Amino acid sequence: MRFHLLFEGPLPSTGNANPKQPRPAKLAAIWAIRDSVNRQLLHLVSTHPALSGRSGPSRVLRHALIPPTWVEGYRFFALARPGFRVKCGPKIDLLVNHHPGSVLTKTGDLDNRLKTLFDGLRIPASLQEIKGHKTQQELDADEYVCLLQDDALITSLQIEVIRNLAAPSNVGPDHVRANIAVLIEPSETTAVNEAFQID
Repeated sequence: MRFHLLFEGPLPSTGNANPKQPRPAKLAAIWAIRDSVNRQLLHLVSTHPALSGRSGPSRVLRHALIPPTWVEGYRFFALARPGFRVKCGPKIDLLVNHHPGSVLTKTGDLDNRLKTLFDGLRIPASLQEIKGHKTQQELDADEYVCLLQDDALITSLQIEVIRNLAAPSNVGPDHVRANIAVLIEPSETTAVNEAFQID
């Protein structure tokens, strides 16, 4: 299954010694990514042939996607889950608001920025990630869909860092536009993941 996701906004390079308790700036960025991706995935689920329920494989996958993942009583849904025996290989064009050659500076700490981006693609790991950002009522009002149940499902990565010459004049150096080409494919063939071979 192939599709594209887009995120535009701050992507700080804030380090994080304890993933169970992310720093506030990083956590705000993670939720901005999640909210953006959730809206796009809700549209994908309603339009992609692999998720239409019109064929045998897509009906099997739609049924498998019904059970949510619970995080301390909060409900989330993930498109790619370890139990589906799938892997994810994103290709990312990362348009940055600084010189691409500065990816190893404080502003352009690429490893930490990518970790923040990947955290925004997965469901929360703990209650600490949720409190102050989402209420039970908000999450119960509609399905909240993330790309990944676990970012360990990312088994390959291609990234190109490009200077964004069209960045708004009022944004900071941590502002990015991320064009993410997503590929989800079986790591081993099962009845549940057969639909992921539909593009």
